[in-house]
Amino acid sequence: MGYRLADWIPGIGSFYQLVIILGLLLGMIILGTEPGWNVTLYLGFALAGGVLLFWSGALVNQLKTWILFSVLFLISLAGGAFSSRSTGRVAAVLFPITILYLVGWIFFLFFPLPGLFKMIWIVLGLALFTLITIAVFKRGKALSQVESAVPLTIELFVVLFNLFWLSGLIWL
Repeated sequence: MGYRLADWIPGIGSFYQLVIILGLLLGMIILGTEPGWNVTLYLGFALAGGVLLFWSGALVNQLKTWILFSVLFLISLAGGAFSSRSTGRVAAVLFPITILYLVGWIFFLFFPLPGLFKMIWIVLGLALFTLITIAVFKRGKALSQVESAVPLTIELFVVLFNLFWLSGLIWL
């Protein structure tokens, strides 16, 4: 829905859109286990994410984007299903790297990267979010019956959203 609503929002709003989406992401991290808040923030993030997909120019309607995303998704699914090691330490390392990666995108709004460096940055992001997706699937496999799956589902959506977005940006 956000992808279709992007036409109604002026282009000057793109910076404010990034602030909103990062605020929603931070809110989901802080309130991820709070019933009601996590779903509300998730729906806001999904709407804002659709607008971001539109404004970024990612080629989301092309077959090659979907093929790349599907391959990375299957790699993540297989990695999460067949990995035998705990992902606790890996996730602890990946979280700060992810924050730095996202801050890098904000930095690159003001100081654009040349073509090759942008491609390298996108490929690094694809590798990073594939590893994070493997860790999320691994955690989902170890989820107990009494734990709520909502925070993990929201985390999976956010990670897959980033993986899909980068799959569309690589073709630019």
